[in-house]
Amino acid sequence: MQKDVFSSLIAKQSRYLKPHAMKYTGDEDDAKDLIQDTLLRALLNYDKFREDTNIRGWLFIIMRNLFVNNYRKNKMKMLSLDTEEAIQLPSYITADSHLNITQIYAMISELPCQHQKPLLMHMEGFKYEEINLQLYSPIGTVKNRIHLARKRLKNRLV
Repeated sequence: MQKDVFSSLIAKQSRYLKPHAMKYTGDEDDAKDLIQDTLLRALLNYDKFREDTNIRGWLFIIMRNLFVNNYRKNKMKMLSLDTEEAIQLPSYITADSHLNITQIYAMISELPCQHQKPLLMHMEGFKYEEINLQLYSPIGTVKNRIHLARKRLKNRLV
């Protein structure tokens, strides 16, 4: 399919995206951003679209994936340090937790060794698959170790 034909198909379908975007975001401006990101992603990946596929459904899947990925990114909070260095912390460790970065790292260093590295990598923004490849551990093991490390940290904070 030619790119200009594909672009016109996308343009015709764009009006159907707003109700779904509003359902995901609940905010007019965020919905517009999500629609724009969806259309951009679709146009950038037009070569992956198969002509026998429902284009509206394909756009809805792109939108859902974008929303889920953005939700995951936004779920992590940024903690600014005095040195202007920043790390991502799990959502239960907030800036008002009255912990400084030294205390947080001290708590992490008290975790079992096999839990420290996956958690630190996850906090740095690595995805489970990337951690899996770097640590040569099965994906289920990586997820379990991060889960257990978070659980132990959370129990210490409560």
